[in-house]
Amino acid sequence: MTMIPAPHRIGEPQLEADFAPGTLDEEMIDRLSGFLEEAEPVLFSPGTVPDPFSDSSDMHVRVGIMTDGTWVWQLAWADYVKYHRVAPPREFLDHIISRKFTAPELTIEQTLEIAEAEGLPLPE
Repeated sequence: MTMIPAPHRIGEPQLEADFAPGTLDEEMIDRLSGFLEEAEPVLFSPGTVPDPFSDSSDMHVRVGIMTDGTWVWQLAWADYVKYHRVAPPREFLDHIISRKFTAPELTIEQTLEIAEAEGLPLPE
C-alpha cells in the first residue's frame, strides 16, 4: 500500500489514503484513465514527479489537478490507473460510472470557482 492524495469532492479536505496496485479490474483501465485525464484541468504544471508505485527512478507521473465539477483529483491518478491498475475510492468510481465515463465541459468561471474552493492559486 502507498499513501497518495485521494480524489475528493470539491470543498472537502484533501486527504491522503493507502492505495494498492493491481486492485482495479482490467476492463476499467482505458475508460477510467481516459476520464481522469480528459476532465477539466483546474491547475496544470509542466513536468513530472517520481511515481510512488514504482521502484524505478525512471518512472514518473504527471502533475496537475483535474475536476468534473463535482470531484477533484490529481492528474497522476490517470497514470496510477493506466500503469499500475490502482483502484480509486469506491464512491468516486461509482460517480464516474454514473456519468458513463464522460466529464462535462466546464466554463472558465466554473473552473476558477473550483480553484478558489480548493485554495489553489488563481491566475493573475
